[in-house]
Amino acid sequence: MLLELRPACDARRPAARALIHWHRDTDRAPEALPQIFEDWETEALHVRGWVRAPQPEAQSGPAAHLSLVPPEQD
Repeated sequence: MLLELRPACDARRPAARALIHWHRDTDRAPEALPQIFEDWETEALHVRGWVRAPQPEAQSGPAAHLSLVPPEQD
């Protein structure tokens, strides 16, 4: 499924409007984009009758072997 942000059509939807405003803002904060994009994506899927599947929690893996850890540089 292709999701396309169209300012003329999507500006009335809150998450789409936030993404449009973020994109047009010259002082935008890059760290805000992942959440803004996810909100828009969720909103766009909901409009089409889809829902986001819950994401499983990431499992912690074993610690890295010491030979893979770079030595500290002073």
